[in-house]
Amino acid sequence: MAEADHIHAATDGGTAVARAMSAAGVTTIFALHGGHLDAAFKGFLDEGITLVDTRHEACAGHAAEGWARVTGGLGVCMITAGPGFTNALTSMANARLDGVPVLFMAGAPPLREEALNVLQGGIDQIAMARPVVKHAVRITDPDRIADQIANAITIALGGRPGPVFVELPIDVLARPARLPAVLPRPVTAAPTAPLPAQVKQVVQLLEQAKRPVAILGSLARYQATPAQAAAFLDTLGIPVVQSSRALGLVDPAHPGYAHDPGAIAAATAGGEAPDLILMLGSRFGLFLAGRTRAFFPDDATIVQVHADAAEFGLIHAPALATTAHVGPFMDAVAAAWDRSADRFHDWRDTMRRASQAIGGEFSEETRSGKLNPYFAARAAVDGAPADTSFVLEGGEAGLWAGYHARVAHPGGVLTFGQLGALGTGFGFALGAAYARPGKPVVQITGDGAVGFHLQEFETMVRQRLPIVTVVLNNSCWGQSIHGQQILYGENYSCISVLGDIKYHEIAQGFGCYGERVTTLDEIGPAIARAFASGKPGCIDVTVDADLVLPMTAAMLGEAAPGEVMVPYYENFKL
Repeated sequence: MAEADHIHAATDGGTAVARAMSAAGVTTIFALHGGHLDAAFKGFLDEGITLVDTRHEACAGHAAEGWARVTGGLGVCMITAGPGFTNALTSMANARLDGVPVLFMAGAPPLREEALNVLQGGIDQIAMARPVVKHAVRITDPDRIADQIANAITIALGGRPGPVFVELPIDVLARPARLPAVLPRPVTAAPTAPLPAQVKQVVQLLEQAKRPVAILGSLARYQATPAQAAAFLDTLGIPVVQSSRALGLVDPAHPGYAHDPGAIAAATAGGEAPDLILMLGSRFGLFLAGRTRAFFPDDATIVQVHADAAEFGLIHAPALATTAHVGPFMDAVAAAWDRSADRFHDWRDTMRRASQAIGGEFSEETRSGKLNPYFAARAAVDGAPADTSFVLEGGEAGLWAGYHARVAHPGGVLTFGQLGALGTGFGFALGAAYARPGKPVVQITGDGAVGFHLQEFETMVRQRLPIVTVVLNNSCWGQSIHGQQILYGENYSCISVLGDIKYHEIAQGFGCYGERVTTLDEIGPAIARAFASGKPGCIDVTVDADLVLPMTAAMLGEAAPGEVMVPYYENFKL
């Protein structure tokens, strides 16, 4: 058969990239312009792919993350060479640690001008990206564009998802490229089911348990559906807690819903600790209290379901570990369970009450007379329209809001993860808005975090997006100053105080709706006015700077005699 029967007419590399994206089902790409990429950008327009341009490459990367977190599919970010690439590295690292599938593509100087001290050259982008992505490749032959991109997407979505990086030198995009008549597409592996013997062992453990609980981790977002989660919980009758990135898999109205893992600690403190813990797509570490036993009592049996076997027994040893996918695991265990769903009724109610009691120690009154951030965050959540996606950002502000944010759609709460990166909020909000067109997005952030990407208010205005940003403004880096004062005394601070900035006025300068609020009862109406304006909005809420988030205090802990306190990590002995 003639070679012409195997290929389309020759095109250029930029068009080849666009057709490869279209063949993979990509509809939206977050980007910032760079001349290296114009051949690809033109191809995207010709293919009908939406380009969302931000004002900073980091924000474009975080927006692609936001898209992936909300849709459960692949996010795509394209940035230019050199500083455009380096600006996006934080997003790559963030996606890597949180297991978010994002395809990052960056331009590069011409291959033929290697080592000539050219514009935006002189750095090895592949070597820099490789430690923070699952896979990094430089495409050097235009004829390989389609299969290399399909392979990169396969890697991003497979196993534990994560980011991949593809470098596209400008001469590769400009040169003629030949495409196969049938474009290669990413390969999706069939979900893995647990072995029958494993299912039998889990059922036996459930039969022996009195207080079982399921923890849905971030991987469950990509491996299970709300219908699977509901059927699993309905059949077994057990309570469930979720990591922030799994919120929305279980409807808050479900009788087994106990919000986040804090409910386990609360129930344990009340004398009723779980005796069986099913970790479904969840990893040990920071968000499950590290090497402490706050969420894992000494006598509790652990079952761990995770795609990455390297996670098994990392801190606590499971009695059973399987690389099965979360959804098929739920299906198999539910099908094998033949006991009454009422078996754990009282325990399920205990966990639900424990989750609802968290925060009961706070009072609306503060020494300063300014708003308690716990109640301000609750008012912001309660004031959001139905079916809102929440973006929670900031060292303490986002965590205050995390007490309250409850959603009934997967990916409905977007927040920082293991990297602890500030500056993700604007990008996450943009990604969420495009992932669910026309649906409201409320970003709740602190006055420190909001300063990273204020210019993205203009992006929201230009794109006419229904996003309202609520700034909990305490004129300081809250987690920083509170940690310093725990360590060195309540009057101490070091580069942790900020000015009394009117962020709503900055947003107004970009064309947003804006107002400042100083009372709890005005927060909800202010959010409503912002959405009614038809513009993106910014509500600046003045809150008390002295109240310390309990997690901040817990992360520092207390130093026993002979120990040195180490902020955020374990103390060490002298």
